Amino acid sequence: MILGSLPKNKLKEELYNSMAEICKKYAKEVSTPIETAGFKGSYPERYELAFKKVRETDFIIGELSEPSTGQGMEIREAAILKKPLVVVAKEKSKVSGLVKGCPVLEGIVYYRDLEDLKTKLNKFLKGYC
Repeated sequence: MILGSLPKNKLKEELYNSMAEICKKYAKEVSTPIETAGFKGSYPERYELAFKKVRETDFIIGELSEPSTGQGMEIREAAILKKPLVVVAKEKSKVSGLVKGCPVLEGIVYYRDLEDLKTKLNKFLKGYC
């Protein structure tokens, strides 16, 4: 499962799609914020859907270049459920100290651009899986 702020432009969509393609080498199912953005249900239904995905996933990747309260809530749920988490963030992004101290955090991958992210995320997942 990939967490992140909702995609507001094509660059963010490309980022999530690229991450998903890499993750599909290591997982049967991959979800991204793109699906969440397209969800047409009510706010309570969106809330339940997000936490259902966290409960059902085995591994979480959080794209934390931009702060998002919803992501923080999902990460907290992952910690409670002891779901492994890796954070990816653009270089010079400020990753919260609470996230850095999260007991399920497996690592933080800082990247320069999309190609750098693809290389580093693939390397991390290959070593982790």
